[in-house]
Amino acid sequence: MTEDSLTPLDPKPARKKSPAGGRWRSYLLQGYRIALLVGIVLLMRHHTISQRIQGDRPIELEEVQAHLPEAKSLRIDDSARAGLFLLNDAGEEIGYALRTSPQSEDIIGYAGPTDVLIVMGPPTAEPNPKSLALPYDSPDPPPLDTPTRKILGISVRHSWDTKRHIKWVVEDAYFMNFWKGRDWDNLTKVDFYDEYMEGVSGATLSSMGIAKSIQHRFRWSENQTETAPEVRVSATDIGLWIAIGIGLLVTFRSGWKGNTKVWVGLKIAAIVYVGFLNGSLLALSLFAGYAAQGVAWQMAPGLVTLVAIAFLTPATTRRQPYCSQICPHGAAQQLLSRYVPWKIRVPLRVAEGLKWTPWLLIGVSVSFYILEFPLDLAYLEPFDAYLFRQSAWIPIAIAVGSLIVSAFIPMAYCKYGCPTGRLLEFVRHHSRADHFGRNEVAATLLLLVTWLSVHYYDAVQLWLEQQLL
Repeated sequence: MTEDSLTPLDPKPARKKSPAGGRWRSYLLQGYRIALLVGIVLLMRHHTISQRIQGDRPIELEEVQAHLPEAKSLRIDDSARAGLFLLNDAGEEIGYALRTSPQSEDIIGYAGPTDVLIVMGPPTAEPNPKSLALPYDSPDPPPLDTPTRKILGISVRHSWDTKRHIKWVVEDAYFMNFWKGRDWDNLTKVDFYDEYMEGVSGATLSSMGIAKSIQHRFRWSENQTETAPEVRVSATDIGLWIAIGIGLLVTFRSGWKGNTKVWVGLKIAAIVYVGFLNGSLLALSLFAGYAAQGVAWQMAPGLVTLVAIAFLTPATTRRQPYCSQICPHGAAQQLLSRYVPWKIRVPLRVAEGLKWTPWLLIGVSVSFYILEFPLDLAYLEPFDAYLFRQSAWIPIAIAVGSLIVSAFIPMAYCKYGCPTGRLLEFVRHHSRADHFGRNEVAATLLLLVTWLSVHYYDAVQLWLEQQLL
């Protein structure tokens, strides 16, 4: 029964007395849902960047203050330089810090690599070399000065090299002061032999290993900065864009749904092309990777487009083209529901309980991903089965089992088991009758689980190491 078919005797039309209030409640709930998901993504992203930059031995404030006493806090730099901004009491940037590990751990000194802390000052203006070549009375204005950072000092944080060799290096004033005053550009181009820096006597290999580690770290950052991403469009992307276009057309042109032959043909096309041939499916493993590592728009623009359409369309139009028209597993369930005559009715209490299953799987995925537990997230869903030549037996078993159940319980997997579909349904904008319910409670708990996983990451990793000893 639709809202338009209700009679004046029905109790539900009473909600129409305050349409504005219901509409604003719906907007607030929609904003709350989006804020929850954004919060989860930001937590995962921040944690991943922090682990990538800080690693297993994070830089501590006390280390930095040995070179820059005014530093009162650290802020992660998520750019290609992968360091830390140093802030004063007022939150102003006064310096920069970075370490040679893990980028330079392949550089061995005498007996192993060394992790070195480099502390730099704030950006200061350096005269542009081109300005020196201009005549004093040149009518052309000189180029602007180039801001650059100067090294304030270095210190050895940890070394796998011989202790006595590293001790000699640290005690050598010439070597330790050699780096002071040098900037980013100089460190990437400096020739140690031209600078008469041949290492510390008695610890030549150890000291030159440290020198090359520092230079490699700066060159690595420079290469990351200068490498411009290139967008690669393949036949897979073009085919997926066509599938997306057809899915949107069918979603918003309901006249196509009345033609049985066209409807069946589209479902078969979704299974065969999108599933088995293209293989670009939405899944928890994809969402977790995009949230933590970033969106791969250069390598897979078609898949990124699919993710955007799958989330934005239901959030703005209440329609869900991916689940209803594009997803091959959903298409297979729709065909089974249409042509298998035997149906099983799920008791209401059982159905309500089963609807928590997708959220449980989402919680497991997020927490296990953050804590780096050895679980392949593709094993929680059936979608990997469509790439059956590369798929493991667990996704294939889930795919076959869920289709058998869905043959007798219409759309069983979509209703009670699909975490990807539940996320897409969660962002869907509802009518004025929208209310705070199960999904909002589950997503709130998911945000809490994400925060706890990030906050107690180090404690969990330490506990795991102790168990393995």
